[in-house]
Amino acid sequence: MWPFNKKKKKEFSTYPGFPYHAGELSAYLAELHYFIIALKNGEVIHHHPENSLTFHDWLIANKIRDINKISPTLPDVPQGNRKC
Repeated sequence: MWPFNKKKKKEFSTYPGFPYHAGELSAYLAELHYFIIALKNGEVIHHHPENSLTFHDWLIANKIRDINKISPTLPDVPQGNRKC
């Protein structure tokens, strides 16, 4: 059984000991047992949950974007055409 409340219709999920609802989160970056989370209101917060695995599962279950998985694609610029 999951230690967090699953989403219900028109109700956002919560996680024990975390003061924000899933609907308030925009994206996260996970480093070991530490999370950096961007809120939809523009704030950036840090969270160190007691159980980082279940917290990470909660983020995934609520479809919060994982910044670690976003890889920007930059255009290839030939060495001779670079302007410095």
